[in-house]
Amino acid sequence: MSKEKNAINYIVFIRVISAVSVLILHTNGCFWSFSSTARYWRTANIIECIFYFAVPLFFMIIGVTLFDFYERYTLKEYFIKRLRKSVIPFVAWNLIGLAEGIVLNRITINSVNLKYIYQGITGTSIIGIYWFFTSLFIIYLSLPLFASVEKTKRKEVFLYLVISGFVLNQFIPFLKNAFSSDLNTPYSITVVSGALIWPPLGWLLHNCELKNRHKILVYILAICGLIMHIEGTYILSIREGQIISTFKGYQNVPCVLYSVGIFILLKDIGNAIMHGNIERFVKWIGSYTFPIYMMQFILLDLFPHLPFVNTYSIIYRLGAPFIMIPIIIAITWVMRKIPIIRRIVP
Repeated sequence: MSKEKNAINYIVFIRVISAVSVLILHTNGCFWSFSSTARYWRTANIIECIFYFAVPLFFMIIGVTLFDFYERYTLKEYFIKRLRKSVIPFVAWNLIGLAEGIVLNRITINSVNLKYIYQGITGTSIIGIYWFFTSLFIIYLSLPLFASVEKTKRKEVFLYLVISGFVLNQFIPFLKNAFSSDLNTPYSITVVSGALIWPPLGWLLHNCELKNRHKILVYILAICGLIMHIEGTYILSIREGQIISTFKGYQNVPCVLYSVGIFILLKDIGNAIMHGNIERFVKWIGSYTFPIYMMQFILLDLFPHLPFVNTYSIIYRLGAPFIMIPIIIAITWVMRKIPIIRRIVP
């Protein structure tokens, strides 16, 4: 198997793991219903932190798959493809979500006008779990800049941006917040601010092979990040009687350390197992990952109304995604057979 084909295989594997993990985060939504006495919140906090890598890995994959888009098509073609594959489905499913909200009396039809629709789509208030599309579109808009860096200079440039961005944008603010310091932190690297740090980081992790001793260090730091996230959130939240986000945040130090370790781990696992029947199955699931992101809100709204479902049960929180995913795949398979409709389930 060629190195290029192997790389594509492990990326599909990571994409599938990320899609499943996002759904688990959402079925574990009781995490946000804080209780200092109920047993469910302790396990909800652990599940939330363990699967927190899902969105960062999805953004990292973009750096692996799209940084070379100039070799395949023009800038105009790039934006047309993003429009067809992301923007049109995003708008369409928001309108479907709006209709669902009206039917379920969550949205009053008298309040709906063009401004409401615009605000609801751009502010992701119609479908709350679509918040990550804001970061996704910012990445898509910024990506031509990263893609313009010459291949011979990418490693040096991206390494500089990731390290300096991590230190100034994340590590120093994290220390300031953790220790309640009032020291000024006026400097930041805006080109990798927010979610923009993930694509170049993903490119580096894809293109730079780590030695075993370096992987061990990465895994140690990842475990430290996970422990900080779990225990820091639990201790501070119990003490304050509400969820405290000092150790949370996708661009926060604990998440970065943990997500880097998970990416390296899944890269190695993917390279090892992606062949034969496993490869075919994962690629089949991989062809449905975007619809899984787009359509899950409907089932997340529906399942809690079923009489036998307890959303605080760990069986629901960890098991429901494996019922929802086949349903989404079946619906998507049908929709892809219908002209025009198939455009919203790419």
